[in-house]
Amino acid sequence: MISLHFKKQLFALLSIVTLLLLAQSAMALPKAFQANYKVSKGSLTLGNLHTSLKYSGNSYSYHKYTKATGFAALLTGIKITENTDGQVSGNIIMPRKYYFNQSRRGGGKVDSINFSRNTAKGNYKKKAFSVKTSAGIQDKASMELLLAQDLSQNKPRLIYNIVNQGEKSQYRFQKLGNEVVKTPAGTFNTVKVKVVRSTNARETVFWMAKELDYMPVKIRHREKKDVITTVIKNYKKL
Repeated sequence: MISLHFKKQLFALLSIVTLLLLAQSAMALPKAFQANYKVSKGSLTLGNLHTSLKYSGNSYSYHKYTKATGFAALLTGIKITENTDGQVSGNIIMPRKYYFNQSRRGGGKVDSINFSRNTAKGNYKKKAFSVKTSAGIQDKASMELLLAQDLSQNKPRLIYNIVNQGEKSQYRFQKLGNEVVKTPAGTFNTVKVKVVRSTNARETVFWMAKELDYMPVKIRHREKKDVITTVIKNYKKL
């Protein structure tokens, strides 16, 4: 017959193991950081991208801000703000609010989303929407955090259900192998992934750095004959 003392010891041991597993799961998420990137088209600098990821208790805030510079600023004056805020439970990311604002000379567009248990409500291009959602739904920015987490765990399937522009959609990523990438912020060991699309009209490739918790150090987007490249300039853990 198992003694009461042994049962207490076993319960204490299981509690410690559970806490360790939860800590390991939480560590799979990217750590808090801020980074700056250069956005260019060939030899022409188009602008700068600033990103930051912060935690407060079980809440996260992931913010991105892009601003055109130089000749591109004179032509377009483009500014892009993208924010996602939500909660983290273990290694589960649950977005609460998403905000995207692209402003430029002659117009712009705004996409805002509020997530509740089974519904995502918001506005896209000044039109209200409400869509039913299920567990695991993401916005376009929180998806990047989940992608980084899944790469850190070497998951083979990189498929994400998101709400984007007032509709539910699915993003699929394909691993293209490992690559060493040299940047102004240093040299990184990366996993190269691309967005899977039904046509070759557009292509988006990410280089996700192991040293930076699998956040991107390089992004290349091709649309028709235009190729936009975003490369990290500096990085700081918070």
